[in-house]
Amino acid sequence: MASAAVQDQLGQVLIDFSTNGVFPEEESVSAAYVQQPHLAPALAALSTARSELETEIRQISRDSAPDVDTWIEHAKSIQDDIDRSRKLASSIVRQAESDNETEESLQEKEKYVEFLTKEVVFNGQLLSALKGIQDVKEILRQAEDLAEEQKIVEALFKLEAAWTAISDLPLEKTVRAVRILDAKCFDQRRYIHDKFTNVWNGLIRVDFDQRSVTINKDLPDQGTNLDQAVIGLKAFKELGTAANKLWMDLDEIIIKPRTNLPLNGKQGSLYTIQIQQNRLSRGDGTTDHHIKSVFNDIEAIVRFLVDNLPFEFIEPLSKAMMPTLVRRILDMWLDTAVPATLEDMVDYQKVLAQVHEFADNLDKLKWPGVEGLHDWVANAPKIWLSKKRESALDWTRNQFSLGLGMPQLAERIEKRMVAREDRENIITTGTAVTQDWDAAWESDGETVEDHSEGSGRNRSSLEEERQVNQVFAPPPDEVDDAADAWGWGDDDAAEPVESEPEPAYVAVNQKQPLVAKRLAPEVREMTISEKYWTTSLPQPVYKTVTTIYEEGAKLTQPEYSHTPITPAAPGLFSLPTLILAMYRSVSPLYYTDEPGGNMYLYNDAVWLSEELKQFALEWKNRDDLQPRAYGMVRLDPEIKILESFGKRAYTSELNAQRTIINDLLAGAQNFFQQGDEADQSISDVSLHIRSQAALWEKILPYSAWASATGSLVNAVATKLISDVFDLSDMSVDEAERAATLISRIELLDDLFIPKNENGQPSDDETPLTSQFADKWMKMKFLSEVLQSNLKDVKFLWFESHLSFYFTAEEVVDLINLSFESNTGVRAAIREIRDNPRPRAGQA
Repeated sequence: MASAAVQDQLGQVLIDFSTNGVFPEEESVSAAYVQQPHLAPALAALSTARSELETEIRQISRDSAPDVDTWIEHAKSIQDDIDRSRKLASSIVRQAESDNETEESLQEKEKYVEFLTKEVVFNGQLLSALKGIQDVKEILRQAEDLAEEQKIVEALFKLEAAWTAISDLPLEKTVRAVRILDAKCFDQRRYIHDKFTNVWNGLIRVDFDQRSVTINKDLPDQGTNLDQAVIGLKAFKELGTAANKLWMDLDEIIIKPRTNLPLNGKQGSLYTIQIQQNRLSRGDGTTDHHIKSVFNDIEAIVRFLVDNLPFEFIEPLSKAMMPTLVRRILDMWLDTAVPATLEDMVDYQKVLAQVHEFADNLDKLKWPGVEGLHDWVANAPKIWLSKKRESALDWTRNQFSLGLGMPQLAERIEKRMVAREDRENIITTGTAVTQDWDAAWESDGETVEDHSEGSGRNRSSLEEERQVNQVFAPPPDEVDDAADAWGWGDDDAAEPVESEPEPAYVAVNQKQPLVAKRLAPEVREMTISEKYWTTSLPQPVYKTVTTIYEEGAKLTQPEYSHTPITPAAPGLFSLPTLILAMYRSVSPLYYTDEPGGNMYLYNDAVWLSEELKQFALEWKNRDDLQPRAYGMVRLDPEIKILESFGKRAYTSELNAQRTIINDLLAGAQNFFQQGDEADQSISDVSLHIRSQAALWEKILPYSAWASATGSLVNAVATKLISDVFDLSDMSVDEAERAATLISRIELLDDLFIPKNENGQPSDDETPLTSQFADKWMKMKFLSEVLQSNLKDVKFLWFESHLSFYFTAEEVVDLINLSFESNTGVRAAIREIRDNPRPRAGQA
């Protein structure tokens, strides 16, 4: 509740706020609560303040009354001025409105005048357009009349004038009248074209029934001659179309029957031609197949066309005619005239001269399109070489398609320096001997054991009667790149040419230098010969190669220097490389189905390489060749590739047979753990080796046969030896059974018994199995060990030849495998280890 002092101030606070807008600053006043009883004094204070304010205002008004009167007078004066200005403005507005009406009237009159002017212009244009339309109609009528009179060129000129007149009409193209005129022009053009077609067919008349073509330069009943008709063709843009149609008709009824050689080769199938002034026709008679005759007839046809056709028509006609005609001449007439040998070179030169003369005659007639014939003459060496290559390859392929044919006996003769002691052995076996002939086939992950210290020297002591003997079997060849069959990269100068691979000259016994020195004076030259069988495939290859080289040599002779194909000599000398490459790539397909096909392929490659070597040697010694011809025969790289090609086939066959044998002997499993199946496996392996040996014996020379068969036997021995050593233990019965199985393999010894003159095994000869299978003796001694007691094993080691083929540790492994460990066994093992080479001094 507000205090009494605050309530007394309420009236003054309201007056200050109403007059001056002052708000009380004291919070006690502004926040005071005013009750109704206190409002009456406050209102009374406000009323008093209002009365005082009104009194003050009246006083001020009485004091300023004169000034107010003056202000009122001035205001009335201003009001009068405003009224006069308003009247003046109204007068100006009325005058302006009057001027606008005058201007609008003037504009309307100007628009009317403009409208009349445009109307006059429009009428003039309409008149002009109507006259233009009338003129176009008249021109079209004249064009129609001219076309009716067969005056085609004049009609076309009129039609062109009509189109020009239409374009000059002062009308839009969308106007119906213009569109109608355009349509009439197109109709008129079709009408003229139909008339022109009749005129053209009359001027150049093609009669299929009479098989003739008649060219009329002018006709009495037509108003268009041939020159004007060509102009019409240009106008219709049908010059090329007409020329092409004339060529097709001419070719169908005259040229094709004259130039198309019949497939059956009958002489009476080519018709003659007849020319009578402006008429060309096919005769009823027949003519020969000579190139000169067809050239004469074509030249006569061309001359006929040149004489009777306008010059403007000759170019499009020749453009349509010559590509087909030249191609036909080249394919049907000239291609067969290219000889595949030098014997027919005189006829070929005549053909070249005839083609050159024919092309020159057409040039003189200004007949375009003979460039193909000029090129054929200019490229005579290249064309002949292509024909030679094609014929040589085709002939060789045809020979291949005849199959392998009947086997043919061949003989290989070689001179070699051999020791006198070896002479009887070579005479008996027909071969020399090596101990590591099959080193190339140790490729299946088996480790070849090195016994150079324990056995190599001792084995030599057993073979002193066979000093420095060798085998003719192919040496290992690691070339597996199929691209070598084609000989790619052989001419790369950056890659050195490998030396010629020689047969594997690996001595049976690597004697000490003293022994070699002692044997040296006893060495003498000996001629060794072997017979083997080849197929009929390499003979045509050799014949083709030598024939090509002989022809190349002829081309280098002075008497052939004037022939047009002399520049083809270097290319001709390169063809044998392609022939040999084709043989290497294609021939394996024909050997595949033949039993022993790879061995036949090896023999064929050997025969072909030896024949080529002999040919190259004789080539260098010939005295009838030109100097540049001696260096043209480069057969050494090809012979090396061919030898590698044959060796790969030989190696591939042996690898395949070794895989078969390994599979028959349980493959990756241990053979001696197969149970009852082992007996059958041994029988199968023996039968397989004997069948392969019998098959190869009819194909290979003895040296290669013995090496190949020895490879199979060695594969069996290696597998059996390895499987025995892989066993963890072996009972007495198992050892006896293993020895029995090995003994059945030892029966293959009879394959290597030298044969007498009748081809039968000699009864008094020792088998040579160990010479071709280095594991053979090791397998035999393994069989002895498996059947022996401890005493016998010691005897074999200290007194016999067991130490020649086994190391001390291998023998110890066999003892531990077969015997229980006891004092005697341990003592025997200690003795063997203490004396690892018991017979070293007896070598």
